[in-house]
Amino acid sequence: MNPTETTRAAATTYFEAWRDRDFDRLRTVLHPEVRFRGVLGTADGADECIAGLRGMAESIMTDLTLDARVVEGNDAMSWFDLHTATTEPIPTVNWSHVEDGLITAIRVTFDPRPILAPDA
Repeated sequence: MNPTETTRAAATTYFEAWRDRDFDRLRTVLHPEVRFRGVLGTADGADECIAGLRGMAESIMTDLTLDARVVEGNDAMSWFDLHTATTEPIPTVNWSHVEDGLITAIRVTFDPRPILAPDA
């Protein structure tokens, strides 16, 4: 596979496994020293990353709906709606960097105000 295909496969597995709450599968595409940076937290290493994604999936996430994914070389941008039980779907973007088939860096951004609101 060329780098773009490898990156697309890793980004697809990451998204689908997180949505399906299949954290063993999700771990297969994370580099042991992956760095995660997002508006609600940070994680260093695969264990912390999995713990954070599991926590979000178990506490607020009810579904993820992919709108678009753009992949070029070692970088993927996924635009999706984060669904929760207490808010309208929240537009979210995830950037992932992939090296040798494993995600080494993740950055996620969205407007957290609906989640952080007192009545959410």
